[in-house]
Amino acid sequence: MRLLRVVILGSLHSRFIEKALPYLVPMLLETLLKQKEDQDQDDGIWNVSMAGGTCLGLVARTVGDAIVPLVMPFVEANILKTDWRSREAATYAFGSILEGPSVEKLAPMVHAGLDFLLNAMKDENSHVKDTTAWTLSRVLELLHTPSTGFSVISPANLQRVLGVLLESIKDAPHVAEKVCGAIYYLAQGYEDAGASSSLLTPYLPDIITCLIATAGRTDGGDSKLRSAAYETLNEVVRCSNLTETSHIITQLLPVIMNKLGQTVELQIVSSDDREKQGDLQALLCGVLQVIIQKLSSTDETKAVILQASDQIMVLFLKVFACRSSTVHEEAMLAIGALAYATGPEFGKYMSEFYKYLEMGLQNFEEYQVCAISVGVVGDICRALDEKILPFCDGIMTHLLKDLSRSELHRSVKPPIFSCFGDIALAIGEHFEKYILYAIPMIQGAAEICARMDNSDEEMVEYGNQLRRSIFEAYSGILQGFKNSKPDLMVPHAAHLLQFIELVCRERQREESVTKAAVAVLGDLADALGSNVKILLKDCSFCTEFLVECLQSDDEQLKETATWMQGMIGRVFSLWVKSVRVTKVCILLIKVSEIGKMFYYPLCALFVRLVFVVDLRFILS
Repeated sequence: MRLLRVVILGSLHSRFIEKALPYLVPMLLETLLKQKEDQDQDDGIWNVSMAGGTCLGLVARTVGDAIVPLVMPFVEANILKTDWRSREAATYAFGSILEGPSVEKLAPMVHAGLDFLLNAMKDENSHVKDTTAWTLSRVLELLHTPSTGFSVISPANLQRVLGVLLESIKDAPHVAEKVCGAIYYLAQGYEDAGASSSLLTPYLPDIITCLIATAGRTDGGDSKLRSAAYETLNEVVRCSNLTETSHIITQLLPVIMNKLGQTVELQIVSSDDREKQGDLQALLCGVLQVIIQKLSSTDETKAVILQASDQIMVLFLKVFACRSSTVHEEAMLAIGALAYATGPEFGKYMSEFYKYLEMGLQNFEEYQVCAISVGVVGDICRALDEKILPFCDGIMTHLLKDLSRSELHRSVKPPIFSCFGDIALAIGEHFEKYILYAIPMIQGAAEICARMDNSDEEMVEYGNQLRRSIFEAYSGILQGFKNSKPDLMVPHAAHLLQFIELVCRERQREESVTKAAVAVLGDLADALGSNVKILLKDCSFCTEFLVECLQSDDEQLKETATWMQGMIGRVFSLWVKSVRVTKVCILLIKVSEIGKMFYYPLCALFVRLVFVVDLRFILS
């Protein structure tokens, strides 16, 4: 433990660790040989060997390439010894240094060692197999990224790699769990393949079959094997090429639905039985959520979900009925995915589902359930639009009560403000009845942001979440009233602008907050038009903020800023050409060598002119 503290402190001054490498690394490698016989059987165990491996990993991340020549002789000297402790320690050392050194440094030894690792999955000792499976998962996590141009996996060795993994997944539960991790990262590596063919596609049926069989094993005991198998199945489905595998995923849907249906029929005679039922239902609902999201991502495959939606919803309602006091988190998330997939058709389920949604919104003690339920309200709003209106009184009542509860975990409150925006956008002018209650809550949250302690990292993160959610609430409300009752928001425009200015002056502002601020400023101009001309004319911060956004490397932010500039320009009856003129001005200054010194002030001056001067006067 003392060594761990040294490395953590030394990481701030990496040369200290680098100078100590010749003395530190041999000490750490020696600890790897001090394994416990039962260390693989208990997930919570912590011993000298594990501490040494963790410390070695931190050193590798700190010094990078320099650690490789110090560790590899130990690996080579011990990997073939008859003593299992030596083989396991060598494998553990190899896996521990894979994060930190460059790909160029690691590639030769990983390519050379991959076949050896695959053979070691048949080692006579379960400790060696366990660590080998873990090391393979590390290799696939860190060195299998085809989208970047490098992968230890190739068309030539993929079949062998998968063959070994699918055979080893039948091993002891603690080994099989690590193998699931390797398959997880193998699939994840093909996530960014895009429309191109995936090398994994031909093997998908066998992978899915093995994972389902593994999840159904009864020898797992207290290990996390079932959970690991289903989580890996989720990743395999999520990262698959839908064009090539839609028929496979379509066939998987009824299999998982059938398994979920069977859990409802389980005989429950004890609280332990109830807990096991809930855990299994959570895993299966998670798989269904991924399948729903995958198949609903294209119009061609969405039909599969639409055809099965009634049966799926019946299953989810049965899952809710199994638990009297709490709403099932995973089922709620899956219902959010189903609402997105079915759109307006989801309305037919609301009368039955609403009581469970209410339970979730009232469950402030299990705050994760409450937060998920709030998110599902947003999903349903986007699916139903005005069809959600009959349920809005109840939903808004619960949301406002939740905001008023001091005992509700603070992490739930930002999603509630965002949800106000979702509801307003869905029901439009009908949100008027809630303005009297919602706006004071939003303004109160803005005041909290102004007084927040920015020296606390957790509070900074929470503050960014809260600021973003306040902007999202205002955006939804402004857009909701835009076509019918925009004047309702005029009295609140000044407060919103003050809050935007406060946030724009904030140094620790996240980019997501910046994007939300730009969007709400554009929404304000778009929805209220000439009603805010005087307010905007006096907002000098808008100039600097716009220039900052137009200079960003984020294309989406620049696009939103350009749109926002157009909305404000329209308020002042400016020509659309002003957007292009600003871009040309910035470009000309950028390419001018002398302009580099004056880039920011000249841009600011030009944009300020665009804001405060009527272009008709300029052109007259």
